[in-house]
Amino acid sequence: MTAPAPPQRGIDPEAEQEVDFARYVRLLGARWWLLAAGLVAGAVIGYLVSLGGSQVYSATATVYLGQPLTPTGGNSVPTPQTNPSSVGQVINNQAVDNTVANLCHTKAAEFQKGISTQTVATGAPKGSGAAISPLVRVSVQAKKGKVAACAANRLADAVVTKLGSYPASKIKNLQAHIAFDNQDIKQIQAAIANPNISDTNKLILQTTLRSDQLDKTTNSQLLLLATNVEMPKVLANAASHKITARSRRNTVVIAALIGLILGAIAALLWEPVSARVTPRNVNGD
Repeated sequence: MTAPAPPQRGIDPEAEQEVDFARYVRLLGARWWLLAAGLVAGAVIGYLVSLGGSQVYSATATVYLGQPLTPTGGNSVPTPQTNPSSVGQVINNQAVDNTVANLCHTKAAEFQKGISTQTVATGAPKGSGAAISPLVRVSVQAKKGKVAACAANRLADAVVTKLGSYPASKIKNLQAHIAFDNQDIKQIQAAIANPNISDTNKLILQTTLRSDQLDKTTNSQLLLLATNVEMPKVLANAASHKITARSRRNTVVIAALIGLILGAIAALLWEPVSARVTPRNVNGD
């Protein structure tokens, strides 16, 4: 009679998946100097690399977009001025960049990749309902400081010109009205000063004079509003300053981390590699 086969031992999947972390810790502890050497070497290399990083110049101009109003100045009017994203559409336009490049005696490719915008927080309380015209920063980075400053200032001017067409037309119209009022007032005053004018005509002219003076005052106030509130303008011109294209601290930290990882790998592989490299003693005749 055949003896029954011995029962097979069960396989513990958890035991197979279990990793001997204690052994890895022991290996890392025994070769701690490899980790330290990798950390220091990585930090030094990262620092040297950061010193060789290319230097660029940055310049920023601040633009007030203005608050367009109705002809009577009573309510705001939605135009591209009220949308801060319009600034990016203007300064990233190839035709605008080519014009700016010609004004700055350079090529558009020298600064196009360094163009950026940033909307400045207005600080208006939430729910206030107040119409606040945002400020927008126009920044340019370039290899030359003069190019960065010139491009930022000329791009800011382009924003004012492109987005300020409505208030600019309004200003011209008001100036024309004021010029007409001045001419009419001058003629009426000369007529009133005529000694031969009758009292009736003089009274009529004085009434017309007061109407023209009132109209001039109203138009002058609207002109002041259009010029100082509605019209966009450059609040701060750009001046270039040198910056580092690569962050030195980040470069050193990342390089040191890579060195630490490489040192840990070397510590873990030290024993098997050294065992293969070290020649064995062979007994022979």
